[in-house]
Amino acid sequence: MTALRRYGIPIAIVIAALPAIVRSVHLTQAPQFAAPLVHPRVLDGRPQYSAEFLPATSTHVVHGSSIAELADGDLLAVWYGGSDETRTDVAIYASRCDHRTGRWTDPQVIETPDSAERALRTRVKSVGNPVVFAAGPRVSLFYTAILFGGWSAGTICLKDSTDGTTWSPARHVRTSPLFNIGMLVRGRPWLYADGSIALPIYQQLERRWSAIARVTAGGDVVDQVRIEDPRPLIQPWIVPTAPSSAVAFLRSASRMPSSVTVTKSDDGGMHWDPVFGTSLVQRDSAVAGARLADGSLLAIYNNTAWDRRDLSMARSPDGGIHWSKPFPIERDTSPDNIVRREYSYPYLIQANDGTYHLLYTWQRTRIRHIAFNDAWLLAQFQLRSFRG
Repeated sequence: MTALRRYGIPIAIVIAALPAIVRSVHLTQAPQFAAPLVHPRVLDGRPQYSAEFLPATSTHVVHGSSIAELADGDLLAVWYGGSDETRTDVAIYASRCDHRTGRWTDPQVIETPDSAERALRTRVKSVGNPVVFAAGPRVSLFYTAILFGGWSAGTICLKDSTDGTTWSPARHVRTSPLFNIGMLVRGRPWLYADGSIALPIYQQLERRWSAIARVTAGGDVVDQVRIEDPRPLIQPWIVPTAPSSAVAFLRSASRMPSSVTVTKSDDGGMHWDPVFGTSLVQRDSAVAGARLADGSLLAIYNNTAWDRRDLSMARSPDGGIHWSKPFPIERDTSPDNIVRREYSYPYLIQANDGTYHLLYTWQRTRIRHIAFNDAWLLAQFQLRSFRG
């Protein structure tokens, strides 16, 4: 019994870590991002811009939205809502936009702690951070199930659909050696040419760090590459710039003012360069980005050192070294503290017609949707000089 007490837990940890250890020594050919990395665009077209709120839910709080374009051209948006994040009453909602009419459906619940618990056969306290991803006729929903406590006890799950309406039961995406807990999702996935998926993930249990998991369509982890840095950098957001190249934005999970950080890969995410800071001021908030028609990078982030009252975008012509002055999407200077004045968690995609679709949390009560094209974007930055 003494030996069992002494060695039982270490042995259990080693056994739990075996899948990750095997993956780490399994050499795979450097993957390539699937074409097209960018969609057809018209640089000299007329600027287009629209803004709206997604249909409301009856929940007190909504947060953590994402969006994907389905095979038929419709848009599917997902987010979570409840009394507050990590609470037991949180559910994941979905709404679909008909590409012909532009109308969104009433939000439908597609996952709850109870339904996740039944599928996973383990206790689930809450759910959150849904990430919807579409590749051909297949729609995937990655999300975090919180087993107990807070986000640090999260585990990554996956549900599938062929129509964006009917979903399979959830199953684990096994990314963590620590009994598959502590790993979360948030950033946009990308398709590799071989059909596997580049899934941005991050750790919050042991200490905070980021990685890119290469997973099959069925959710099996083929490989996993950590973005090495001693700082607590989480929620990586990938922007492919060529079939084998990408940049990644990272959120600095620090209580003190920091900056948006960037790293680069030239082998499809198999290795990442040292992370470097930018001139974009930030404090512990999510970042989204894209590659624009002229090859420059776009970053959408909270441009403030202390809160999330300013959501802005900036443009870099040289891969993240120099950035334009920020252009505000939301800027709230009201002294009223009764309302939760937060504009955060941007999520950005580009549809096949070249339109960008941006979702973000609006005062934790609504999900805001903005649609625009390259011509509108470049017009906003035309008179904005670049800074170091």
